[in-house]
Amino acid sequence: MNGDAVERALDLAWELFAAQPSHPKVAELALQVLAAQPERSSVSLLLGNHREICGEADEARRLYLQVAGRRDRQFINAARALRHLAFAERDRPAALRWAHTVLTEEHEEWDDWMELGSAQALCGEHEDGWRQLDEAVALCSRTVPDELPKALGKRAVYLLGSLAPPDRFAHAAEEAIRADAANSWVALMLGWSYLVQYRFDDAEQLGLRLLRENPTEGQMQNLVETARTMLRITENAHAQDITLQDIRRTGVIELGWQQLRDQMLGTDLASALAALDDVMPADLRATLRPGASISDESEADKIGSMVAEDLVAWHDGQQPGSGSAWGLAEPFRLMSAAEIITLGTEIEADPAAHPAWPENEMWEQVMTDDAGAYLVALAFGALAKRRPGQPDEPVAASMADWIWDRVAGFGGPDPRPAPRKTEDLPQRTA
Repeated sequence: MNGDAVERALDLAWELFAAQPSHPKVAELALQVLAAQPERSSVSLLLGNHREICGEADEARRLYLQVAGRRDRQFINAARALRHLAFAERDRPAALRWAHTVLTEEHEEWDDWMELGSAQALCGEHEDGWRQLDEAVALCSRTVPDELPKALGKRAVYLLGSLAPPDRFAHAAEEAIRADAANSWVALMLGWSYLVQYRFDDAEQLGLRLLRENPTEGQMQNLVETARTMLRITENAHAQDITLQDIRRTGVIELGWQQLRDQMLGTDLASALAALDDVMPADLRATLRPGASISDESEADKIGSMVAEDLVAWHDGQQPGSGSAWGLAEPFRLMSAAEIITLGTEIEADPAAHPAWPENEMWEQVMTDDAGAYLVALAFGALAKRRPGQPDEPVAASMADWIWDRVAGFGGPDPRPAPRKTEDLPQRTA
């Protein structure tokens, strides 16, 4: 194949890829070019992109790594391709490594900083990642203001994907829709922001409007279904004289958001309990009762669905007086389902005699020291110590965190993200 034929084949390959990226002729043409000029890294990347789109991830990775290994002018594009592939395969640590690699080569592209922020957040470096997304938007506004609507939309998508705090995500979605009101995907972000703001009617109406434009789009159907589920819950609550403000004070959306984020990272309560089973000392294990299955719905409601029900299913309490087996200064032990229900019934029967347990707040008793003090899961997930006549004392950010601390104390692995070392990060030039 002479030089002109090579260029014609290459032009045709790019044109076909742009129109039909999975068409088999793309690979045929790219391979013809590489047979004549194997050193052309851009063609290897084209072939890698085609393989990735066709679902051949291993072959795509091989081609990208081959180009990266040459360290030529296409290195940064190979690194970007490997970053993209890692994201697609949910290999978050690899995505973060390649995001850093890209930024050792190029500091001016706002999108590269946006990808770093996403990778950080998905790897558990939440605050650093979310702040980096904001900085990427600011960089875009300074350098390529025409692309600002795209940057705002991408930030909203990445904040939702990493389950950023509802207020943060909602603010970003509102900014994005102001910049690009006609974009249906940005509007979808706004719909989810309505949900996390407890604006269930607004979320349903927006979702229905989007479905009229895209009737088969699954994510828009999901928005409407979720909004309607929350509306039904709200209607049932109203029948019991529970207002939307009462529901909002429980932090149910925020708590659910946090639990989903923990599941994403494998740091949720279920993962913590499984890890604890692997490292639990024999003397502690001997104090725990077998788990209990709560089939009666009324009993389940009395126990509580934030964390207590999961703990009871794991082990239905602990022998009275055995709290010291945890090896902590204060001998708190797990409560059984029966103990939780009995205490709840006593509080409900005579609230005035139990001022430490207000009716208008969410709480679940989970542990007791058998001397009148309790560890309590509160609204928004925090774990606190509650004693008669004294204010609650913070104990842990969540029950899952308390369990992970025990796992680490018993010598087990702790998957919770460590704080970022800023000196290890690339620095953006001014």
